[in-house]
Amino acid sequence: MQSNLASKRDYNFERFETPQQAPKIERLPKREKIPHPAKIISMALVILAIVFASLYGRVQIAQLGTDINEATARLEELTSEKVRMEAELDGQMSLSTVEQIATEELGMVKPDSSQVTYLKIQQENVIETPEKSRTLIDIIADFFAGLGIDF
Repeated sequence: MQSNLASKRDYNFERFETPQQAPKIERLPKREKIPHPAKIISMALVILAIVFASLYGRVQIAQLGTDINEATARLEELTSEKVRMEAELDGQMSLSTVEQIATEELGMVKPDSSQVTYLKIQQENVIETPEKSRTLIDIIADFFAGLGIDF
């Protein structure tokens, strides 16, 4: 055991004792970082571009809103004009209006019973036309057509 104690005595404990005077740490003043002027200008330009793009977008939205309002007003105006014109057309196409124009402006009168004739047809409603007789011109045209000359 003695060897163990001897080794402890030989050990220098002064290294673990706090020193009387600690070394003084000097702080150097902070060096101010000055940004490069080109960096400042480029950032300012980017910010201005974003602001102007935002303003331009808002102006475009306002313009489109105005255009939509004008188109809606025009659509309503045209719809009411259409309704008015359809009502006018319906009024002009009524039978009483047609009869009035026929009698007053055109001088027409209603037919009486002696002017009306009814036909009863026993067969189908087919109209037959007799075949045309060929003329001299038709014969000459057929002759030239046979030769390959078309008129």
